[in-house]
This record gives sequence, structure tokens and C-alpha cells, in this order.
Amino acid sequence: MHQIKINSTTGSELLTTQNVKDYVRIDTTADDALIGEMISQSRIWCENYISRDIVAKNRTYYLEKTNGVFDLPFGPVASISQVTIKGTTTTDYEILGLDNVTIELDQGPAERVKITYVTNGINNPLIKQAMLQLISVYYDNRTDFVTGVNLNELPSSTKNILTSFKSMFV
Repeated sequence: MHQIKINSTTGSELLTTQNVKDYVRIDTTADDALIGEMISQSRIWCENYISRDIVAKNRTYYLEKTNGVFDLPFGPVASISQVTIKGTTTTDYEILGLDNVTIELDQGPAERVKITYVTNGINNPLIKQAMLQLISVYYDNRTDFVTGVNLNELPSSTKNILTSFKSMFV
């Protein structure tokens, strides 16, 4: 069993309300709060699609059992705050990999492992473009969908842009 939770979001959004208004060509301030919510919604959707954090976060990951080597989801990882095995804190581990996402426990197999860590987030123009396209779709399609009406999925260009960032972890 694997569990993951977000303890806190430490980074800030990649896009501003003005970025979105310029892209979607919105002249009024009436929808600024709505646009702010859509920025967060699109970022969360993109993070879940690529299985990586776009905005830096503090996370906790729990493993019921491990063979001693495992990857942390939603990297790249900036730092490991704490590793506990059966409730006891340990420093007997090694951080491996290009983005510090792989942990190797010195003791090998273990049970009830909990890792608290901080992710870097990703600031990339392609991700910003994907988010802008997604927000544009959200903004233009704010009404409830009607049963029986042909609906389009999210723009394929959004998925195509994000594919190169996609992690196969989750």
C-alpha cells in the first residue's frame, strides 16, 4: 500500500491572472477571482497528468513495505526532511538519481516507511503554454454540460505539450 499527501504548497503559481487575461483576451476584472481559481485547477490537473509537481510542495509518502529501494512520486526532489521506519527516524539511506527521487535504505527491505520531502517544482515555458490552453478551455466552457450533446475532450495539444514531462510513476 502506498499513500501520499501534500502537507503544504511552498511555491507560487507559474501564471498570473494577467497572463491568463492576455492569452484569453479578457478585458474586464469581473472574472479575476474565477481566473485565479482556474489557474490552480489547471495546474493541479497538469501535475496529476505528468505525475510531477509544477509548484514546489512539502509532501509525505508512506510505504507499507519496500524492498529497500523506491522512488518518491512527484519529483524533482529538493530535499528530504525526514525518513522513519516503523516510527523511528533514520538517516541510514542514500539519495540516488538525477532528480533525487530514488531512495535506497541501508538496511534493505523495510516496513511502514514514511518519508517527508520537499519538491522543486518545474518552471518551463511549455508547461505554462499547456496551462494557458487548459484555462482557455475551462473559461470558454463554464456552463454545465448537456446530456446527449457532443463534447470535446481537453485539447490534445495540451496533452501533447505535457507528454515530454510525464513521469511514469503514478
